[in-house]
Amino acid sequence: MASRRRHSPTAVVIVGAGPAGLVVAHLLHRAGVPFVLLERHPRAEIENRQAKAGSIDYRTVELLTSVGLVPDILQFEVENHRCEFRTPSNSVVFDYGAVTGGKPHFIYPQHLLVGRLCDTLVATGGDIRFGMSVIAVDQTEDAATVTAVDGDGAIHSFGCNIVAGCDGSRSTVAGSLTGCEVVGETPPLRLLAMLGLAGPLEQHTIYAGHPRGFAGQMRRTADITRYYLEVPLTDTVEDWSQDRIRKELEMRLLVPGRLVGVEFVEPSFVELRMRVTAPMQDRRVFVAGDAAHLITPAGGKGMNLAIADGVEFALGAIERWARESSSDTPDVADRPDRLERYSETRLPVIWRTQAFSRWMLRMMISDQGTDDPSAAFGAGLKSGWVSALQYDPLLASWFAHAYAGADYSGPIVVRSAPW
Repeated sequence: MASRRRHSPTAVVIVGAGPAGLVVAHLLHRAGVPFVLLERHPRAEIENRQAKAGSIDYRTVELLTSVGLVPDILQFEVENHRCEFRTPSNSVVFDYGAVTGGKPHFIYPQHLLVGRLCDTLVATGGDIRFGMSVIAVDQTEDAATVTAVDGDGAIHSFGCNIVAGCDGSRSTVAGSLTGCEVVGETPPLRLLAMLGLAGPLEQHTIYAGHPRGFAGQMRRTADITRYYLEVPLTDTVEDWSQDRIRKELEMRLLVPGRLVGVEFVEPSFVELRMRVTAPMQDRRVFVAGDAAHLITPAGGKGMNLAIADGVEFALGAIERWARESSSDTPDVADRPDRLERYSETRLPVIWRTQAFSRWMLRMMISDQGTDDPSAAFGAGLKSGWVSALQYDPLLASWFAHAYAGADYSGPIVVRSAPW
C-alpha cells in the first residue's frame, strides 16, 4: 500500500516548472510569499530538453524587466529584426525591427530559459520538488489541497490557499476546474518540426510558401536551428527519413545543397490546436500558459503568453498575501483584488494574440491540400498579403508591432459605433 505524507500548509502550490511556473515561483520567492513548486519530470530532463519555443517578444522583455527578472537573472542579447517570405518566384525580406523603431524579437530557446530560472531558484532556496506528478486538486471554501505521487509511489498532500496550474496542455489542474468553458479549433493541417544540428541558413526567420507545402526556419542557437515542414495528415514520423527531410527543406526553402551534412534530430508533429479556457480560474485554482490556452506556433507567441500569465498571477497573489497577512498596509487593503480580475485582465490579450496567430497561419499555409483546385487561389492570396506588407504602410506597421510584440507608440484613435 502506498505511503501517504502530509506537508505543512503553504500559501501557494505551483504545478509545473515551465516558463510560467518558474516566473511565478521567482516573483513569490522575492516577495517572501510561501510556496512549493511541483514538477513531474526530473530536473535534468526539463533543463536538457532541446530548443522548441525560442522567440521572445519585445513586450515580454519589458515586462520581465519591470518585475526585476531582467537583467538580474535573464539577459536577452540575441536579437532578430527581420523575417523573409519566400516563394519559387519571389523573396521579400521584411525589416519589422525598423518599422517598430528598433523593437525586435529576442532569441532565447525555452530549454535554456527554463534551465536558467530553475538553477537560480534552487540556488536561492526556492522550494521546488522534482519527480512529483499531481493526481488531484481539491478545494473548499477555506483552502485547497494538491495531491501528488513521487517516483517511489508515495502519495503527498499539500494544503494551500491558492493553486497555480502551469502544467501544460494536458493539465491535471485545468481538469479540476468547474464552471469554465473550453472552446477551440483544429485546422486540417500538420507540421513536422525538427532540429538541425547546424547554424541557421540566414540570420533571420524564413517563411517559405511552396507548391509542395510550407517550410520554415527559426533561429535558436549558433549551432541549432528549428525547421518546419507542412506534411500530409496521414504521415507518421517514421515516414520522414533524414534524406527526405533534407531534400524537402532544400527544395521548399530554395537552398539546394546548403543542408548537406546537417543532421536532423527530434522530429515530431506540432500541435496546431487552438484552445481557450474561460474563465482561467475557479475560486482558489488558477491556470496559466498551455494549461489555460493553446495557440499555433505561427508568430511564436506561446511562451510569451505563458510568461505574461505567470507575471499577472504572481502580482495578484503577492497583493492578496499582503492583504491577508497584515492590517497595516491600507494601500493594499483598499485596492480591488487583482487576483480576482486575473481572467478579466488576461483573456482580452489572449484573444487578440490568438487572432493574430490564426491570421498568420492562414498567410503561411493554405487550408487546402496542394492537389485541391483551390490551392492556386490560396497561393495567390499569400502573394497578395506579402505584397501588401511591402506596399501598404498601415498594414506593415500593424504586422510589425503585432509580430514583434511591441506596443505602438503613436496616437491611436478609436471611435465607438453610434449604436
